[in-house]
Amino acid sequence: MEYSFIMFKKFNIICLLLVLLLSTVSAASYYDAGSQRFKLGLGFMYPVSVTHFDTNDTKFGIGEGNTNLKLGGGGSISYQVFSSQRLAIGGEIGYSFNKIIDDTLMSNVPILFKATWFPVSGDIDIPISVGAGISYLSASEGSSLFTLMATADIGVDYYFNPHWGVGLNIGYWIVPELYPANKEKNGLGTFAPATITLTYRQ
Repeated sequence: MEYSFIMFKKFNIICLLLVLLLSTVSAASYYDAGSQRFKLGLGFMYPVSVTHFDTNDTKFGIGEGNTNLKLGGGGSISYQVFSSQRLAIGGEIGYSFNKIIDDTLMSNVPILFKATWFPVSGDIDIPISVGAGISYLSASEGSSLFTLMATADIGVDYYFNPHWGVGLNIGYWIVPELYPANKEKNGLGTFAPATITLTYRQ
């Protein structure tokens, strides 16, 4: 499973280099301050790593002996307003799930503030986002936890008319699990969502 993690990092590096290349040839921004965008996303949730703080042990990838999580899924809805021609700010709410190998369902409901930079915009947008907020984690056996959460993602959107576009998005989520009354359970999970998106802009 270390191979899949290495490939994931290489894929992110390639995406970053592509963005830097496109940003050097980008024309004037399509957006103005006050422009708005609504986005829906639906896709897969890949468990990248799980770290247990008490043992300082990190496992990577899907399945038993690794993160002990299966491939999951999820969706999100976001709304943003442009504060300048290239920067949009707003919020996002989502839902994601992964099953543990014993079939316990783990759910995550993030509520995030998001800022998105557009080095390329027009018929094709390349949004680069960072987010931070809170997350409600729960398990089908009854346990639950409110925690903090941070995200980063990059996408490519194609607009088939002036308002509607479809795209692909990949991201990286950092989700700590902190239990003040039971520090032996403290840990950190990282996840990589990959989604198909539908965006409306005006």
